[in-house]
Amino acid sequence: MWPRVLAGTALNTAPARRKTQYPRGMTLIELVIVVAVMGILMTTAVPSYRSYMLRVHRTEAIRMLLQASMCQERIYAAEGNYDTGRCHPGSEHDRYRVSYEPPDSASPLYVAVATPIGDQLSDHCGSLSLDQNGARSISAVDGNVMKCWSGR
Repeated sequence: MWPRVLAGTALNTAPARRKTQYPRGMTLIELVIVVAVMGILMTTAVPSYRSYMLRVHRTEAIRMLLQASMCQERIYAAEGNYDTGRCHPGSEHDRYRVSYEPPDSASPLYVAVATPIGDQLSDHCGSLSLDQNGARSISAVDGNVMKCWSGR
């Protein structure tokens, strides 16, 4: 059954191998390479993220303008004129300030304007506006109205 072991003989007569010990951890060169790669990734990622966030906040301003326009249309349907003294959606928004022209009056016309404030001042579209006829415009001279209003 079991193999016989003679007295005084070793089962394993092969010499014991020594495992080579490698230093653990990172070298300075490996660390510099990792930091350089991270720096390259950050130089491309941060500007892209900033432009994305400007577009997101602009989309929020468009939503506020459309909400203001719907409110004014409800007032017009009920009273026969627009009342810019009411319906100020998102007036405490920290990226855009929504206002009306003419301010605080009953009128047959209105223009809702979303003016950028804070970090949003660097947006290339500038102020967004929407009038009672649904005409959309921007304050930037070199900007494209459709591109800005479509969220791009």
